[in-house]
Amino acid sequence: MRKNESQKDIELFNFLSSKTFVNPWITKKVTDYKIIQSVLDNTSKAQNQERGEPDFIYVNEKNKLLILVENKDSISDHSSTNNILNPKKYAIDGVKHYLSFFTENNLNRKDETTKNYFKDWNFVGIACSGDVNEIYNHTIDTFIVKGNDIENINRNEILDEVDYLSYFENIDLEILSTEISKSSKELNKILRNLDSQKRPILISALMICLFDKKGNKTDFVNGFINWDISTIINNIPLTLKNILENENIENKKIEVLLNELAFLKTDKDLTETNILKDILQELNEKVIPLFKTKSSYDIIGKFYEEFLRYAGVANVKKGIVLTPNHITTLFTELIDLKYNDIILDPACGTGAFLIAGMNKIIQEIDNSKIPNKEKLKEQVKQEQLLGFEKSSTMYTLSISNMLFRGDGKSKIYNEDFFDEKALQIIKDIKPTIGFVNPPYGGKDNKENPTKKEIQFLELLLDNCSRYVVMIAPLSTYFKDENIRARILSKHTLKYVINMPIELFQPNASTNTAIAVFETNISHGDKKVVLYDLKDDGLILSKNKGRTDTLNKWVNIKNDLLEKIKNPEKYNDNINVVYTKITADDEWIIQAHSKTDYSQLSERDFENTLKEYVIFKTKLKLGLIDKDLKEVDLFDLFRSDNFINIKNIHDSSNTKIEKQNFQEFTLKDLFEVKGSGGNATQFEISAGEYLYVTTSNKNNGVNGTSNIFTQEGNVITIDSATNGKAFYQENNFIGSDHVEVIIPKDFILNKYTSLFFVTILNKECFRYNYGRKRNQTRIKNQKLFLPVKQNNEIDFEYMENYIKSLPYSHLL
Repeated sequence: MRKNESQKDIELFNFLSSKTFVNPWITKKVTDYKIIQSVLDNTSKAQNQERGEPDFIYVNEKNKLLILVENKDSISDHSSTNNILNPKKYAIDGVKHYLSFFTENNLNRKDETTKNYFKDWNFVGIACSGDVNEIYNHTIDTFIVKGNDIENINRNEILDEVDYLSYFENIDLEILSTEISKSSKELNKILRNLDSQKRPILISALMICLFDKKGNKTDFVNGFINWDISTIINNIPLTLKNILENENIENKKIEVLLNELAFLKTDKDLTETNILKDILQELNEKVIPLFKTKSSYDIIGKFYEEFLRYAGVANVKKGIVLTPNHITTLFTELIDLKYNDIILDPACGTGAFLIAGMNKIIQEIDNSKIPNKEKLKEQVKQEQLLGFEKSSTMYTLSISNMLFRGDGKSKIYNEDFFDEKALQIIKDIKPTIGFVNPPYGGKDNKENPTKKEIQFLELLLDNCSRYVVMIAPLSTYFKDENIRARILSKHTLKYVINMPIELFQPNASTNTAIAVFETNISHGDKKVVLYDLKDDGLILSKNKGRTDTLNKWVNIKNDLLEKIKNPEKYNDNINVVYTKITADDEWIIQAHSKTDYSQLSERDFENTLKEYVIFKTKLKLGLIDKDLKEVDLFDLFRSDNFINIKNIHDSSNTKIEKQNFQEFTLKDLFEVKGSGGNATQFEISAGEYLYVTTSNKNNGVNGTSNIFTQEGNVITIDSATNGKAFYQENNFIGSDHVEVIIPKDFILNKYTSLFFVTILNKECFRYNYGRKRNQTRIKNQKLFLPVKQNNEIDFEYMENYIKSLPYSHLL
């Protein structure tokens, strides 16, 4: 008999009830779910065909989730060890026993009602042993049913319901991503001789021709396999037109698509080979069936993303950066969406934001007590989604995407958002919400007529009555001061969220941020939440793009939402900054966060010292322009007595005492000026003076010169790339974007300089190619420095500290 069984069950039941689940947990018999109970009726662990009773059961019919729990009071009863299952005695054996009745084969043996009921359900089994409230005195294993297999998913904790649902969604998406990537690659291979800009138009048209509404297959779907190529080509425009007319798509929109397909009758690869038939078969058999497996995920958008990637169409250089699915969904959670909101995307691409918004609003309707839900949902699809897409290629993709989403009537236009025609449409429809990922790299000039990202933002803000959310390169949030000031005079900035640089990989690597505005309310000097999302948990796989393989995004997203909505509680001035923003301020966290000097360590100073000593040694050996392997450098340094174990200082006393540090503004200590020359003014040739550039290697040195423009014993800072600082001991000539800082009323030496360089380089996280470490930013830099009792800078401590480090004798 189990000791303390009832007490352990009560403790586990209370623990389960403390987690976030929509419905209550059930003990023993599930009388309210007769079909589930019918499966359990013959599952006794004694295997005597009597009713089986898992210790706890969770059921959510709407989300099609069933969780079974087996609980044992002792860890020793967690699992059998002799490969002989004993479901009565052991928790793992028991939960696997119950799950086995929900495997595919066992359910297929049931009647049609039961089989249909469990279609697309997800099954979880949790084996728990010991005291769940004692961290080191319990064990948990989690299992899922995968077809006919019961798989341990290696989760040793009990999660919230949304996490289990996300896990299954991620499994599905992993499979989908693999299949989609495989087909996208194959289709591009078949179409390798067709212009990459024409490929997506053709694929979109063929997918529309294969559209099958409510299982009613068209003559095209039934017949293409037996038709010759000329018949297929002649039927494509006719079928496309019939389908779109039946979906009430305007003739003008249809004509745009048909005009784009004119190459069908002239391209020899299409007219004289069977590749059209091959593509249709691949789409019909491998791609389109995938679209029916999910209701909320934009699978067709994922397909287009992969297809465009393989075609080389979607990349940041061409201005086309498709938004990942988890970010389009995040947009809908950053604001309070209402069931009657009208969503506008002025650069809608494949329609991903409109689909995410549609899904969210429909979810709001489903979860409400509003009458006439179906009518309202149909109205959302027909009347509440508005998109503009200037690129005819992307426009065709958005039309077919919406068609497969059951929304052939949404208002998507092949118009430039900035044209009068588009603005009149907006005026008539009156959108309330704006979502946008604008084309990147706009310059608004004759060579590149695409508008800047900030111009998309301003026009969108002026035409939406509630909220606007935008993702754009970081430069959008600190350049174009006049436009940004004008925006804040009319609208309120609420949040700016820095996104991981990997976000758009493998298509692009670019620093971006999401901004959220409440429209038509002047900002004044309101506080704004600035958040640094360093990691979204997704992993880049070779053939799948970035996926949430480790199921991290849900928790990361929930943490993000919690912190931006309660900034007073979480403001640390490092990763979460809650500060007033005025018309003159930049809108990114890099401009307002404090440097995390809690992470300042002796290793930072040691690295500065080592880099400088290596530079001096390479300079002495004439190796500045040589790109040597580390092992070769080691041999050279050893031969030059660089490595001398006997002379290495004892580093046991190098701990930095940060409690005696204070912040100083750089301009109070240093004069900041340019280096006085550039590579175009002076001939750079072999000479005795170093040529200092914006390079991040070799102390910034990239050659020598016969002349110098700046005396040594100063610190240089690169103002073109990532803002790295170096100590320059000798006279030198500097290139453009090399700034010099010179002490105002004290004298540097090599030891204090290397201390300053270490502190200055702790600030490099704020800078990149877009946001340069210019003179203004350098002057306003805060420096974290040691002080004496009278609060004056302790230069003696700085010098002695550097001298105490390993290898300092080599200076």
